[in-house]
Amino acid sequence: MKFLLSLFIGLCTLQCFAISPDSTLISNRTKELDEVVVIASYLSREDDHISAIPTKEQRKHAISGYDLLQNLMIPGISVDRSNGSVMTPAGTATLYINGREVDFREVQSLRPKDIARVEYFDIPTGKYAKDAASINFITRPITNGGYTQIDALQGVGFLKGDYNLISKYMIGTKSLNLWAGYDINDPKTSSEKVESFNFPDNILFRNTSYSHAGNRRTNEYIQASISNRGKQYTWMLRGGMAWNKNQYNVENGVSNYWATDASINYNGDLNIKTINKTLRPSIYYYGHHTLSDKNYLEYVIDGYYARNDYNRLYQENNSNYNSVVKEDYYYTKVNANYSLSLEHRNQLSFSLYEFLRISDSNYLGSTIYTQDLRSSETILLADYSQRIEKFFYDINPGISYLTYQLKGFNSINHFTPRIQTRLAYMIKRGEQIQFSFALGNTYPQINTINNVEQQIDPIIILKGNPQMDNSTLLNPRLNYSLNYKKVAIQAGASYFYQNHAIVSDYYIRGGNLISTYRDDVMYHRPGIDLSITYKPSKKLNMNLTGKWNEQIAKGGVENRNLSSFSGQAILNYYIGDFSFGGMIGTPTKDLIGYQIKRKTYWRYQISALWTHGNLALEATANNIFLMKNFITDELSSTNYMFTLNDWDRNSNQFATLKAVYSFDYGKKTTKSPKYERTTTESAILK
Repeated sequence: MKFLLSLFIGLCTLQCFAISPDSTLISNRTKELDEVVVIASYLSREDDHISAIPTKEQRKHAISGYDLLQNLMIPGISVDRSNGSVMTPAGTATLYINGREVDFREVQSLRPKDIARVEYFDIPTGKYAKDAASINFITRPITNGGYTQIDALQGVGFLKGDYNLISKYMIGTKSLNLWAGYDINDPKTSSEKVESFNFPDNILFRNTSYSHAGNRRTNEYIQASISNRGKQYTWMLRGGMAWNKNQYNVENGVSNYWATDASINYNGDLNIKTINKTLRPSIYYYGHHTLSDKNYLEYVIDGYYARNDYNRLYQENNSNYNSVVKEDYYYTKVNANYSLSLEHRNQLSFSLYEFLRISDSNYLGSTIYTQDLRSSETILLADYSQRIEKFFYDINPGISYLTYQLKGFNSINHFTPRIQTRLAYMIKRGEQIQFSFALGNTYPQINTINNVEQQIDPIIILKGNPQMDNSTLLNPRLNYSLNYKKVAIQAGASYFYQNHAIVSDYYIRGGNLISTYRDDVMYHRPGIDLSITYKPSKKLNMNLTGKWNEQIAKGGVENRNLSSFSGQAILNYYIGDFSFGGMIGTPTKDLIGYQIKRKTYWRYQISALWTHGNLALEATANNIFLMKNFITDELSSTNYMFTLNDWDRNSNQFATLKAVYSFDYGKKTTKSPKYERTTTESAILK
């Protein structure tokens, strides 16, 4: 009873504080404590989400938001700490900090001791309704004071490092923040590719191979923000600069050609050098208005400019194929969300999104071409949710409108309705069954809808296709969840359908293979999944996950079918200031781009973490004794086939050492998320 009483008081306390704009305002939904089912488990089931309150051990033995999320072992959630990917049975989860959408670095820099709880919306409603699933980190209240934190990760086995500095200071209701960092990654890669080109008069074969190619990637960034938390209004202004550079360098590669009619048979030397650089200043503004105790309005204005420079040189014997592109890219996102709490715990919300993308590209080198692309996408969503005794339902209708135009061509417009509906039944305390149905749409990626042709080697010419249609998506799912004391279970069955799926298209023109895109493919993916978390004690936590799916792609140049089963086991053990973890995952199969069959490898990881006060040290070893892990891709079409075996040091044996130290001054403060975005979109055909 003491545990239940203290847990309930803790929950009530969390609801009484307004959260500063560094972590934004908690949504009004979290104030309705009468819907929370408080049980002995650290997981509690609400109508539309699971609330996870970290245990002392889980919180202490984590050094980032991703670490804590993985330690929680919420059934169905798979966390890749290296790239910040969070997968759920419904798809990739969108991440939030107290209701504000965030990116990798923001979660990576969260101090676990400053996270009060984590909400997993497996039935996203309200402003989350656009997501397949949502993860919301709720942070503790902020008082005056500040801190500075330094973290450094160093790879062992190849060049790998990530170094960051974060500093924050609170003055009354205002917060000043500074972030800066640098990371480098250069895993050597090796490759062997066998291709066949079906020309009208013969079949041409080509083998290419190389070893220990350089794959150096560097990122640098600096960001600063100022924010203010008032009783009725919260705002944040942030700006920054990022520099990215990717270099891929193949030296002393080998290419072999031969034809069935014996007209061609020769060997060649192969060298490839690719440099991709980006300079990206950005600006961001966030506002949250509490209009009354029942409704609020929030909005985001987010934009950046990117200067993208792309240079690829393919050398084979005395032949050179050079792709040089300089692009000015402008991105703007405007989002507004209005939410109204009605009687009987019903909720109505509206969301408006506007995305504007402008790309001005100059193609030089082997291809001389100027391209201007304008793209505008508008999405309007409404969401209504209601609870009737043990039943909970949510309906989310909407519309989307996309228009894009290449200079010199007529504009292409798509107007599409959307709808999602979800129904849940609470069988008993901590046990729920759900049914969801989604009808949506998606559009071609902007780098596929250009009108450029680029010859990238002696045979292949890349070509965009601006005439592709938008896709319709259909996704029903049945899900069961149970949270009971030491055991938590999630099981589900789903079906995913997509028409007008975009795949690569290959045809012969003269003595070349044209690689372009087409949209006449229908894709089906039925699947089942099961995830079980067992916590026999506070010191020992374990999770076992398995899933199966069948992927079927019909139409286009051929029909494809792939059946796949994969599994993963995770174990964590905590003792004093130390924790030890282990993970093992089975090989996987996937249909990449609805077309390429990909096979991966066994993988495993062991780690040890020591934490004491504000200092943490972590050692991680990946795939020990494994140096022959390959990723195999296979494509088969009428005019073109290939088999590709890629070896990457990231996929084989390596280790990392990480140290984190934070220095608090003044009164204790919570961790400010790191507002850093290193990626940018681009319309360049690569």
